[in-house]
Amino acid sequence: MSRNVVETGKAFRAGTLTPTALTDELLGRIAAENPKLNAFYEVFETEARASAAAATRELRAGVDRGPLHGIPVGVKDLFDVAGTVTTAGAHPGFRPPPAVSDSDVVARLREGGAVLLGKTALHEWALGLSNNNEHFGPTRNPWDKSRIPGGSSGGSAAALAAGMTLLALGTDTGGSIRVPAALCGIVGLKPTYGLVSTRGVTPLSRSLDHAGPMANTVEDVFLMLEAISGFRRSTAPPPRVLLGEGAFFEDVDPEIVRLTRAVAERLGKPSSVDLGDVKRVREANTVILYSDAAAFHEERLKQHPEWFGSSLRDRLPTGLTYRGVDYARARDTQRAWIETLTDLLWEDGVLVVPTTSVPATTIGDPEGAELARLMSRLSAPFNLAGMPVLAMPAGLVQGLPVGVQLVAGPGRESLLYRAGISPGVFRDLRSETFSV
Repeated sequence: MSRNVVETGKAFRAGTLTPTALTDELLGRIAAENPKLNAFYEVFETEARASAAAATRELRAGVDRGPLHGIPVGVKDLFDVAGTVTTAGAHPGFRPPPAVSDSDVVARLREGGAVLLGKTALHEWALGLSNNNEHFGPTRNPWDKSRIPGGSSGGSAAALAAGMTLLALGTDTGGSIRVPAALCGIVGLKPTYGLVSTRGVTPLSRSLDHAGPMANTVEDVFLMLEAISGFRRSTAPPPRVLLGEGAFFEDVDPEIVRLTRAVAERLGKPSSVDLGDVKRVREANTVILYSDAAAFHEERLKQHPEWFGSSLRDRLPTGLTYRGVDYARARDTQRAWIETLTDLLWEDGVLVVPTTSVPATTIGDPEGAELARLMSRLSAPFNLAGMPVLAMPAGLVQGLPVGVQLVAGPGRESLLYRAGISPGVFRDLRSETFSV
């Protein structure tokens, strides 16, 4: 049964559903479906049942911790959860001892009474777009199990699409929330850089990493954002709609282009803008990302290069080849790009662009750098800028979900919320039929 947080919360408070019953239902679904999809690496069955029972007792006693009280959440296996190992999707030899404390975001979820279901799958060390993890096996897309769910937050997206959780945590360094959201037909939000704490999250690139919410509806994503950060929705002006053409429409499936235009037109009367050649922007993002990642992994690369999967083994050392001047110039490009987008978007602008250029590809074909170029070239520029981006389903192409990105100026998440809930803009694909 398809559920959302808003209606579930109402049912909890009306007494027609309990957190215990919902958690039991979802754990049963995970037991039945996860072997087919590999969306969860670890399930907190005992803890989840205990948390759900506690939430049930509290709500009955009139203790209400907020909208996420009793709501089940999947946690990407990059976030520390006290007492469990944060694998980061890595080789067993690299795995640390169990975390001694929760990451900031997980601590906030606990305070809000959320039920932690388990750790969701990811691409190794969060560096990849397929979730085809050589140490854990591939995660499969619920819409077509021969295809990727996207990465690196692919486990969270697949779990949501398959109805195994109501909410999930993701991270995004070049598109790792938005790409899986697009390929699995769910909603994801990359917040403004720094809005959501990454303390207790295994880094990929400290300069570009964003933590954020993933859900099946726009409303649910923003409820979760409020729970994991200090953000609170406020009144926003009508969006000034900008349709990002040029580089963002080149080499993109024509049907994805059509669907993107349709979203822009439903949002308002769009003005077309060409952001020019963003190749330099993507290259700057690559220099910063790989430099940061190589700095974090340098000793591992020296001591045990054989423990890295093939999709990382050749790419990670690239970061060790960049010079200081290369990094400095990438930062110059970053500053110029932020200025360009800030001037364009100002307080009311919403830029509409596709999330990916194609629907989900077949598992293993392509992979590595080729897949990264294919899947993240339209999303990575907004990591470099640190702008908030709402990723939503745009429709189906050949029976597979594809998505659209709504981009706003820094700190303008409330504008994205207004845009996302505008009549006819969000397309809920849960009514479509697929075989899990």
